[in-house]
Amino acid sequence: MNEEINILKPRLIIPVGRLAIAQFIECTKLEQVIGRKFRAHRAEQIFDLIPLPHPSGASPWHKIPPGKQLLAKAMRQIARHSVIVDLCEGATRC
Repeated sequence: MNEEINILKPRLIIPVGRLAIAQFIECTKLEQVIGRKFRAHRAEQIFDLIPLPHPSGASPWHKIPPGKQLLAKAMRQIARHSVIVDLCEGATRC
């Protein structure tokens, strides 16, 4: 993954699920990371990290409190992130 990050030089990474999140930050409880934005450093790159829960049907976490509210907060943060705003500028739909 370090090589990909070094090549792409992302400004935003959105890890989905606990395993993906744990590649970047400690994730003992989803409640501690979902709905928050983190500044991450990896492969000599600095970028924002906005974790999301895995949408698996095996866990209702993202459908019940507090997961539902934290997921909504994370989605708002993604929508307002400068990377997404830049992508949407001039687009007819975003």
